[in-house]
Amino acid sequence: MEFAQFGKVLARRMIARGNFRVGLTYLLTPVNIVRYFEFPFALSCLAEGLGDCLDVASPRLFSLFAARKHPTASIRVINPDPRDLSCTARAAKSLRLNNIFTECVAVERLKYTACQYQSIWSISVVEHIAGETADTDAMCTLYKALEPGGRLIVTVPVDRKFWLEYRRTDLYGTQGTARDGQFFFARHYDRAAVFQRLVDPLGVQASVIRWFGEKTPGRFASHDRRWQTQGFRCTADDAREIVDNYTEFADWSLMPGQGVCGLMIEKVSN
Repeated sequence: MEFAQFGKVLARRMIARGNFRVGLTYLLTPVNIVRYFEFPFALSCLAEGLGDCLDVASPRLFSLFAARKHPTASIRVINPDPRDLSCTARAAKSLRLNNIFTECVAVERLKYTACQYQSIWSISVVEHIAGETADTDAMCTLYKALEPGGRLIVTVPVDRKFWLEYRRTDLYGTQGTARDGQFFFARHYDRAAVFQRLVDPLGVQASVIRWFGEKTPGRFASHDRRWQTQGFRCTADDAREIVDNYTEFADWSLMPGQGVCGLMIEKVSN
């Protein structure tokens, strides 16, 4: 629950600076649903003595927490959504963090830089990148941006079969044109798709792979529908929802329904 406590610290700082809407969001829901697994998972995968790091559009609370926990680290946060990125910059300022640097670019731009990072994380992001092979391309780009021995940490949603989700609105403002009135929203992976699209193209094995999800099929989908209509009335009790209705599984084959896969991939040293 350390992330939830930190989220409430951020809430108070944002409110004190007049950012009432964002502050209230973190006060009521400091951590959203499966982030209760994703954030501790990503934290457990970080190397000791963080150096140069890259965050690819992850929920901001994780990088803010990492920056505070590792004050000597340098964390570059990239995000193609300028509004979301601006909020991250304001949050970092409210916490007096001087080791977070924000830049409004998409992951594709990393192809044209020679920068290398000790750690790269992208929490619930690559599934949203539109394009037939865009998730695979992003993984290859991020792996290439690691220094030898560096760690790539990624989480994605999983289900009993691979499928594509479309929604009526472009929630992130990055999905281009609609198709039949629907915008691409996300990929939901099965085990085969995790390996075929995210791991195998890198030519290495995942050093860590973990599975977390609902105990009863349909629980997450029901929560997502309620969140879209009820907002905070649904998410304010996410901590209890996770404790009562979700768990970690030894393998994807044991999962009854939807959940999350956490990956940590280390770059082979030359």
